[in-house]
Amino acid sequence: MKISVRLHLHNTKTNADGSNPIVLEYLIDRVRKRKVLDRCMAIDWDSKNNRVKSRHKKADIINNMLSKELAKAERNVYEIKSGLLSIDDVFGNRKKVTFQDAVDQELKRLEKNFMSGFYDKVRAIQKQVPDTSIALSDINKKWFDRMIAIFSDLGNTGGTIQKKIKLIRGLIGRYSENGITKEVKDVRVATTKSLKVKLSAIELSRIEELTLPTGEQIEAVRDLFLLQIYLRGIRVGDLLQAYAADFKNGRFNYTADKTDKTLTIKLIPQAQAIVDKYSGRYKRLFPFFIWEPNKHGSAFENDRARLKHKESCTRIVNKHLKVIAGMCGIDKPLSSHIARHTFARMAIDKINNPMVTMELLGHSSLAVHQSYLNDIRKDDMLDAAADNIFG
Repeated sequence: MKISVRLHLHNTKTNADGSNPIVLEYLIDRVRKRKVLDRCMAIDWDSKNNRVKSRHKKADIINNMLSKELAKAERNVYEIKSGLLSIDDVFGNRKKVTFQDAVDQELKRLEKNFMSGFYDKVRAIQKQVPDTSIALSDINKKWFDRMIAIFSDLGNTGGTIQKKIKLIRGLIGRYSENGITKEVKDVRVATTKSLKVKLSAIELSRIEELTLPTGEQIEAVRDLFLLQIYLRGIRVGDLLQAYAADFKNGRFNYTADKTDKTLTIKLIPQAQAIVDKYSGRYKRLFPFFIWEPNKHGSAFENDRARLKHKESCTRIVNKHLKVIAGMCGIDKPLSSHIARHTFARMAIDKINNPMVTMELLGHSSLAVHQSYLNDIRKDDMLDAAADNIFG
């Protein structure tokens, strides 16, 4: 038996972050077996001495580990050649990590970190993969092409499919010993940015002045939508869960579901009028969100149930908003999120300071906020150009 071992940077494999695996590579009778020890960028690798360059912030730690692993590997080679060890003693018969293995580990990680929103997204994709027994190392572009076709058949659009690809790629990167290959990293689908539909001042006035049956659900939906706009374009999920007690001394105090930030908003007169109208009628301010924790369920199970109920309530609200749009003669796909776009348009018309409008809309960063504003301005520019063409 011929056997040797060497330590090197595996340049033909590239991880999602652009780094390459640092591997111990055994050559056993012309068959290669690799063990990934760490990763680094090619620019940080000293190929002459097979070690991480000293400028790397963890060079000492990584190089110390590499020296120990190489010494151990060389000892194994010597003992195999001497007949003291067998190949199986060193390598065993390691089972390949399958897609199902990765999903199981990821669900445990998400539950441990209380990431209930992502938990159900992973479970949903798990149900859409025909064969979850495939090894992560066998997933390639052809496999992704088949999955893209499946997602398309399910009615998913480009943006949704790309998000699912990113999630799957994340599983491979986290749980595959080989990391993400360049082929998998480069998988993309064409996406188009959706128009950020918003209401004009005239359309908003029509909704405000619309006469609806008192006490009916559709009236509460209209008032919820208007209150979203009056409360700086607040996300519908946060308002659905609000209690009347959260509105005190002319302010609304709440913790945003998406960012977990505690926020406070001043109530303008129109907002105060809606709050006064519904205070004391229901357990929460509006009648839609009725979920209560299950005392026998875990905190994680309850949070998953809460998010699912929030999504169900949002669907009910959006269904009624479509009816309201028809009653007002608004030829737009009215939804709760349009309240956010409408406030954003009003804000940038009045305030020429992105730092202020970023805080108003609760965006996590200036880059995210600037992209959002650019989309709104671009949509308006295209709308105006079309009016000029056909006007």
